[in-house]
Amino acid sequence: MDNSRIITLLLCLSLCHGAWAQGSALLSFPEPEQHVDTVRFDSGTITLSYPFKNVSKKSVTILEVHSNCGCFTGEVSSRVLAPGAQAVLTASFAPESLHGQQSRHLTVVASDGTDTILSSVSVKGYVLRDQSEGEIRYAENLGMGLRTDVPVNTLRLDAFGDFVFSIPLYNDTDSPMQLEVQASPKVKLYAPSTIGPHSREDLRGEYDALWKRIGTEVEETLTIKVNGVKVAPLRIKGTIK
Repeated sequence: MDNSRIITLLLCLSLCHGAWAQGSALLSFPEPEQHVDTVRFDSGTITLSYPFKNVSKKSVTILEVHSNCGCFTGEVSSRVLAPGAQAVLTASFAPESLHGQQSRHLTVVASDGTDTILSSVSVKGYVLRDQSEGEIRYAENLGMGLRTDVPVNTLRLDAFGDFVFSIPLYNDTDSPMQLEVQASPKVKLYAPSTIGPHSREDLRGEYDALWKRIGTEVEETLTIKVNGVKVAPLRIKGTIK
């Protein structure tokens, strides 16, 4: 089994069985949690330092510093520490793709040749943007606070040979919205009737291409009402294959 599989297995075991016993710790981080307070998304990468020490009686090797996102990454100053030796984990927090309250973590995987132990460090803070989360993630404003990613969606052929589509709809308001979606008889809709505040629901559908020739270009318009008010329509299109 290669190192990446071993590390993945250890991470899974840690999540399944909880934290390791304190007495088995190999590394000690005096300040495992740091705060950046409020930062702007365009303020640039922030560098953070997490000093740590080998508190075991054996030499310890750092196998990996594992991150679950590219916005918070780190590297250690030394991969092998003798008993009592100290080093620094230097982490980079990049806020440009983030919005709102953040809590990001790094997992340090260390081994003394017998035991492999996981340690965690984190950064917390708030990322301020000029746009709302909905405006960032769903660029198309349909009206009444309803947003999506693109105005024209492409049909795809699923594993059953049906022509289907899935469109994310986002409620960028503080109140629930009632949704009505209408289409031609050629389109079977699976539409949410309500979208909660600052929540996403997917509008799904299936196009009946039974009598269409191969190579035919098709396009349909979906009419949408939010709380009884008509907003911008959505379109689906594709080529029958």
